[in-house]
Amino acid sequence: MSDIISLDILYQPIAAALEEARDTVNALWQDALRLVRMGDTPPLKVGGKLLRPALCLLSAGASGAPDVRPYARLGVVFETLHTASLAHDDVIDHAALRRGAASLNARWDNHAAVLGGDYLVARAVQMLTEYGSCEVIANAVACVRRMAEGELFFFGRDDSSVRPEDCIMLAEQKTASLFAEACAAPARLLGGGYCETLHRFGIGFGIAFQIVDDLLDLTQTSETLGKPACGDIVEGKHTLPIVLLRQRLDETGRERLKAMCGAEITEDDREWVREQLHRTRAEETAQATAKEYVHKAKEALRALPDSPYRASMEGLADYILVRVS
Repeated sequence: MSDIISLDILYQPIAAALEEARDTVNALWQDALRLVRMGDTPPLKVGGKLLRPALCLLSAGASGAPDVRPYARLGVVFETLHTASLAHDDVIDHAALRRGAASLNARWDNHAAVLGGDYLVARAVQMLTEYGSCEVIANAVACVRRMAEGELFFFGRDDSSVRPEDCIMLAEQKTASLFAEACAAPARLLGGGYCETLHRFGIGFGIAFQIVDDLLDLTQTSETLGKPACGDIVEGKHTLPIVLLRQRLDETGRERLKAMCGAEITEDDREWVREQLHRTRAEETAQATAKEYVHKAKEALRALPDSPYRASMEGLADYILVRVS
C-alpha cells in the first residue's frame, strides 16, 4: 500500500459514526477534567487516530450490521480503556508529555492522574452495560486484567533475562488484546459468527502496531512523536527493538545503552541509538516481525465477505507499517 493513502480515506465507510465517537470521547475528557478544579488550563489533545473505535465500527460493518452507528459508543469504550491505561502508564513512567501536550500527571499530580484513569475505566464499563451483554462486558474486563498482568510480569525483571518472545507476549497482552476485543465485540453482539476471525485480526494488528510504535520511539524525532524520543530507553522498558539491540551490541555498547536508563540523554545519544539499530539490523528484524503480524492479520480477514469495511481494515493493517507517529 502506498503511504499516501490517508486515514480519512480508510475511514470513509464509517465517517459519520466515527465522528459521533470522537464527540463522545471529547465529552468524557471534559467530564474528567471538570472533576479536578485547577483553574484555566489549555485543552488536552484527545482521541488521537481513534484506531480502536474505527476498527470496532469497521468490524461491525464487516460482520453484517445494517447500520454501524449503534456501535459508536461501543468503540468509545475501547478508546477510553486505552486512554485510562495511558494515564496510568504516564504515572509509572514519570512522563510529562502525551500527544504533544502535558500528561495528566504533569497537569495535576500522580494521585489525581491515577484516579483519573480509574474514573475512565469506570465510565467505560458503565457504557458497556448499555449493550446488555455479559459476554461483552466479561471479555472487556478480561482485557484490562491481561494488560495489568503483562506489566506485572516484567516488574523487577533483569535486562539480560528478557527475550524477544517476552516482548511479543507483552505486546499481545498490553496492546493487542484490546484491539482484538474492539474488533470481536460487535460480532459477539451480532451473534458471534465472525468473533474468532476478528479476534485473530485484532491480535495480529495489535502486535504489529506495538512493534512499530516501539520502533518509532527510537527512530523518530521528539517533535514528530509529541514526546521525548528514545523515552523507552530512559524509562527502562523492554521493547522488541531494544531487546534485539541489546543482544547484538558488544559489552561497551550494552553499557552505554544501560547508562541511558533514568538519565537525561542527548541528541548525540539518540543518534547513536539510531545508528546502532541500523548497524546491528535490529531495526530490520523488528520491521520484518511487524510485517509478519500484519500478514497474519490480513490473512484472518479472508474469512470475511468482501465489503468496503473489510477493505478498510486491510488498508489499516498496511497503514500501521508506514505511519511515522
